[in-house]
Amino acid sequence: MKIAILGASHWHVPLMYIDALNALGEEIVAVADTSQELVDIVKDRVDCPRYTDYERCLAETKPDFVFAHAPHRDMTDLAAWLIHRHVPFHMEKPMGTDWKRLEPVATKAETEGLFCSVALVSRYYAIVQWLKARQAELGQVYHYYYRLFAGDPGRYRTWGVPWMLDPELAGGGPLFNFGPHVVDLMLYLCTTEVVEVSARWTHGLSGEAIEDIASLTMVGADGEIGVGEVSYCMPSNTYERYFSLDCDALHAGGPDLGDMVVNWRNGQSDHVKGNAFEDVYPAYTWDTLERFRAGQPPLATARDMVRTLRVLCAARESAAIGRPVRIVPAPDDDENCGV
Repeated sequence: MKIAILGASHWHVPLMYIDALNALGEEIVAVADTSQELVDIVKDRVDCPRYTDYERCLAETKPDFVFAHAPHRDMTDLAAWLIHRHVPFHMEKPMGTDWKRLEPVATKAETEGLFCSVALVSRYYAIVQWLKARQAELGQVYHYYYRLFAGDPGRYRTWGVPWMLDPELAGGGPLFNFGPHVVDLMLYLCTTEVVEVSARWTHGLSGEAIEDIASLTMVGADGEIGVGEVSYCMPSNTYERYFSLDCDALHAGGPDLGDMVVNWRNGQSDHVKGNAFEDVYPAYTWDTLERFRAGQPPLATARDMVRTLRVLCAARESAAIGRPVRIVPAPDDDENCGV
């Protein structure tokens, strides 16, 4: 399959996608970005034509599929541009910084029947796949927790994406970078809707304009509680993760989402092993292209990202105003329904 990569300076392109595509034997026919300096970030990683004009890139290389990336604020416009040209594509999360702008774009993709996948890659972890396959057995979910801590955000300057440190361009710090994974799993595994969110954040640790740490508590349609903690506070460029879920049937919890013991409330247990962090991006890349080839919908769609982004926007508002934000108003109560 002929693949073009737009927004090639996104750090996941050299760190994740080029290797994944090469391992699958896909043909990368072009890379492009908005300036020569940006597109040259990957010049030593892939041998193909480089473009700074996206129209010319598509016209000359005629890709079957596009991997699309941009600063978060610009992702919605890029998605709309691709949909208007009926080009099937993958896009990194969060697909924008305003769910109200993304919603009509997702609707257009659905109306056009266009394949549009979003990289909500936490769905590919072994424990998440295992729980999803047994969702009918879980019963009521009571509590969910997901922690994603990473190192100093200065790495984004080193990687050539300083816009990640600008809240206007990125939407926020870890809240809009790691937060999509946290919110998505709440919606994917635990509840049909998040009806209220309360968030707090801290600044000052890194000296950047973005937040260092964000903590959010989500309430589901049936009272499910979801807690997410995301940060750029680790002293070195390492990650700290923890996932847990409590429901009628079982408890699952641990730091390795690719290797976890699940304890059933009937006394039995299961040892779940499979995709860990180093596996989820290759798995996502393979699955996305296989689904496209087979005429199947992607595992995570633009519509899924709209629902996730709506919660993230509510969390950002909550952190800014210092009180919970209701997403779906309670009956006869339209106070503080912000988003």
